[in-house]
Amino acid sequence: MFLELRMADRGNVETLQDNTARTLQGALIQPFEELTIQRAMTLFPTALGLLPGCQGLPSDDFLANLLTGRRSFLAYIRRGFGRDFKNFENYALQKVRTSPAVRARLLNAVGSDEQLLELLAELLRNGVLAQRLAGLTRAGEGFLYMLMRASSSGSCKCSNCGAEMVSQSAPWWAGQRCVLGEAESRFVDRVLYDVLAVSLIPLMFGGGWSRRIQAADSLASLCDAGAHPFRHWLALVQRAYRAKDLTALATRAGLDSQFPDSHLQRCGRGEMLTVDTITSVTARLRAPDTLRTQGMHARALAFTIDFLVAADSSQEPLTWSEAQAVVAARVRQLATDLWLSISKSVRPVPPQHLEPEPLK
Repeated sequence: MFLELRMADRGNVETLQDNTARTLQGALIQPFEELTIQRAMTLFPTALGLLPGCQGLPSDDFLANLLTGRRSFLAYIRRGFGRDFKNFENYALQKVRTSPAVRARLLNAVGSDEQLLELLAELLRNGVLAQRLAGLTRAGEGFLYMLMRASSSGSCKCSNCGAEMVSQSAPWWAGQRCVLGEAESRFVDRVLYDVLAVSLIPLMFGGGWSRRIQAADSLASLCDAGAHPFRHWLALVQRAYRAKDLTALATRAGLDSQFPDSHLQRCGRGEMLTVDTITSVTARLRAPDTLRTQGMHARALAFTIDFLVAADSSQEPLTWSEAQAVVAARVRQLATDLWLSISKSVRPVPPQHLEPEPLK
């Protein structure tokens, strides 16, 4: 995030460049619709800033939660500076003289980038640091959403019967055992589009269709029946460590709490999987980045399931496991629609489990 901020604002010295960057950022932001939940979310109760039965816009902080694991953008900055956040505030507000040693630590927190440190200080001094981070994040999310929606909006007819193979959102959701408003179903699709984009875009240039389809299926498999998405992710980490169970995983990962395996057990049953846990449990792996990304994906999928349970207005609301099955099916359907929408130009052959039946 610090890197994104630096790249977006490097031209702030020039007014014209700054105005152009702001105009582009505004064009990329896609407003969210007002949402209504029927009951409080359980795992992410405050992330959206919504109360049951009260229609409202989701808070920008839910994006901070999903992308950084922190409850707000300011909390992310606070975490980035760690114990030196108060020193950063003093430096930005010029309340006291900052010693060379403290300034060196502040620079180290932002990758030794003097321009970035000064930019963050200026934004905090002007009271717009959290607002600027939220704007940049919403622009990035808006770009991913527009890209995925446009890429999935094509048409693909069955060569045998001529039926449309690309699904439509409203009929698909009408066939599920839940009752969602149009805004709520579009919100679920949007979050899943974003998660799919993060999984697939790195493979769009030279990844090969088999790897892209495998990545989409791996994402959906985090919601497969039989375990919570967090437990599915922990199973992937177990495999990486060659640990037979969570007790062995805690030992091999070097977790240092009094009962580290019990913490992992609780996460596997659906207690919050924090970004700190994701980082610490993968710290000893030679290449942890992929698993850390998958851990954040598991959090985003759990958020979507939590929202689906909260927004369902049917007489018998979905259980968590039922909602998890719906989200798994939707991820696979969106991935299939993406493949079908662009298949006329590339014509890959999808595996059997991702090839849908013609819509009736």
